[in-house]
Amino acid sequence: MTWTPIEADVDGILARHPNPLMALARGETPAFVLRGAYDASHCEALMERFRQRELLYDPRQKDDGKPKRVDIGTSFGSHRADRDKFHEHSAQTIELFATLFDGYADPVKMIYDTLAALAPNKKVMTAREKDGRKYGPAIFRIYHEDLGHGPHYDSVRKRSKSFDYEVAHFDHQFAAVLCLQNSEDAGRSGEPTLYNCPWTPQLQESLTDTTFADYAQVHDTERVQIHLDPGDLYFFFSENYHEVPAVSGDRPRAVLAIFFAMSEDREEIYVWS
Repeated sequence: MTWTPIEADVDGILARHPNPLMALARGETPAFVLRGAYDASHCEALMERFRQRELLYDPRQKDDGKPKRVDIGTSFGSHRADRDKFHEHSAQTIELFATLFDGYADPVKMIYDTLAALAPNKKVMTAREKDGRKYGPAIFRIYHEDLGHGPHYDSVRKRSKSFDYEVAHFDHQFAAVLCLQNSEDAGRSGEPTLYNCPWTPQLQESLTDTTFADYAQVHDTERVQIHLDPGDLYFFFSENYHEVPAVSGDRPRAVLAIFFAMSEDREEIYVWS
């Protein structure tokens, strides 16, 4: 396999790829993995704090009892249909995050700072509209048993086509994920798989009468699974197809995730959840 992730600190990544984000967009590597980017003991402590504050719960024992992903933060995809409610929810997330990490290293700031170090000529900031209203800065996603994502790509510009939002007006979209807790079956369930296959209109035409999974099998599409321990952080190009196999076991998988977008000719990088 030639398409392999690069595991290194920021200096090591920059030594191999002076423009790391464009290296991801061009498919030169599937991901940059920074091991131990965040204190694993703080991961465990924050998970306990989430439980104590009832932010983390088993959805099968609440409301309608149906399994669903538990979010701590604002999901753009879930809330974008109503702009006012989206920004209201985002403001609540910003207020929550202002004190949620007290006593521990701020994991959101760590991800932003790492991104800024990988893109030293850019200004990393929480996404915002022209009227100044901000998006959610990041989101904790908790996947209980049988929950995951099938093969998909993420792009506000190319997939959801939400051109009324500012984040749709950048050329490239990426994601970063920090592992807080693995499932009991770590290594097989909940561990993301990245495909060496960005979305294109031509690919979309090829998928008219088939699924991406079948397409990838027929074309022997190169892929790699990213194995993470609590405290590990990785960056990838979200316009590549990727999937998250369903979690198994009673212990949920928990991550902190961001999307971010950039254009080579724009100074700012917008980050959201």
